Amino acid sequence: MRIADTHRITIIGGGMSGLLLSIFFAQRGIASELFERAADPRKGAALGLGPTVLSLGERGRYALRQADMEDAVGELVTAMRGRMIHDRRGEMTLQPYGIHAYEALYSISRERLIHCLLDAAEGSGKVSIHFGQRLHAIDWSARTLSLDDAGELNFEVLFGTDGAGSRVRRSMQQASDLRIEQDLLDAGYKQLSIPATTGGQPPLDPHALHVWPRGGYMMIAMPDIDHHFSAMLFLPRRGDHRMPWGFAELDSWTRQEAFMTFNFPDATPLIADLETEFRDNPVGQMGTIRCSRWRIGGLGLLVGDAAHTIVPFHGQGVNAAFEDCTALMEIIDGGAADWETAFEQLENARQANCEAIADMALDAFRTMRDSVRHRDFMLRKALERELEQRHPGVFIPRYSLVMFHRIPYAEAHRRGQLQAEILDELLKGKQQLTDVDLDRAAKLVGERLTGFA
Repeated sequence: MRIADTHRITIIGGGMSGLLLSIFFAQRGIASELFERAADPRKGAALGLGPTVLSLGERGRYALRQADMEDAVGELVTAMRGRMIHDRRGEMTLQPYGIHAYEALYSISRERLIHCLLDAAEGSGKVSIHFGQRLHAIDWSARTLSLDDAGELNFEVLFGTDGAGSRVRRSMQQASDLRIEQDLLDAGYKQLSIPATTGGQPPLDPHALHVWPRGGYMMIAMPDIDHHFSAMLFLPRRGDHRMPWGFAELDSWTRQEAFMTFNFPDATPLIADLETEFRDNPVGQMGTIRCSRWRIGGLGLLVGDAAHTIVPFHGQGVNAAFEDCTALMEIIDGGAADWETAFEQLENARQANCEAIADMALDAFRTMRDSVRHRDFMLRKALERELEQRHPGVFIPRYSLVMFHRIPYAEAHRRGQLQAEILDELLKGKQQLTDVDLDRAAKLVGERLTGFA
């Protein structure tokens, strides 16, 4: 079907990527009808399981600028300049994200961001949103779908933005040769809350992502604009001979309290309702979903978590989903005449990149859980900063490439591997930065990274 002949887009899933897509289509004069299975969160409906606070990097912020939402969202974010590492004694060490002023992440309440996107979509006059509508089935050949109250409806082109448990993806799999690979992480998470002080002040540094790495498990906390922190405890789902404690073993308040007090002595007193939250907040699952294809002809396309679910440790879930949307708009604006061509080009442009960020997110889990507390990691970061200052625009740490640039994920991954090899060679047998041969470093950077300048 020609894009110019399309009267109305159908979107299944009213989360962040679905709403952003509808806003982008409205900018281009295309109407959208969006169906969301949950109730309207602006009317008090609870959001589903997942992080309550998200981080926006440059990819997500670029998408919001393209949607003319930077100012509205900018009022809702808190800048985080680095990681604050907490050891068992309660001592803290700030690890800046980078050497440049622009290298900051921006935390935002998931609820506030969704409210902002909902208001913008409805305010466009081109988007109709239907809440409480669960998808039951799609007949791709007849271009019809069935929902709870709306019954059977026709569609011209359909977007599946319905998350990791996507029903659109399941329907595509039944109707095509789509192959799905799902890998569940052996760790789960529990959402915890650190409220503002009785005087309304932040209980922790509000301009840092706080990390309590413990080797095999960890806790993190992210700030919100109301000075409370959203914390997440990451722990194996079940203990074993290497790690005796998992969520399954924390089966009583006595064990839960003892575990938290021993491992997180500075954070535990800040969690006002720890017993209640351990009892009432479920253990969330995390995993990676990879799809062999994201589309079914020119009829339907998967976007965001429905196409590529990743673990949350690189803070790129919403950023990658938003980048799907901006990439599709660039393809359409670039002259793609029909949906099948646009979908094929998007899949070709994005699939390898999303594979790369899935791998880097798993690597970030291991780094945050285990490595950030080690002296070797600190030396490695110090050398990274030194090489970045000596070779600006050529040596850029992989973390910065992912978080603060819009370089394709696959290129960031490839470039990061080359830089890791350089660091490994320079640091072999070294105990401090002054031991590193910086002349040799300049030679290695010149030989291996020149093509990236």
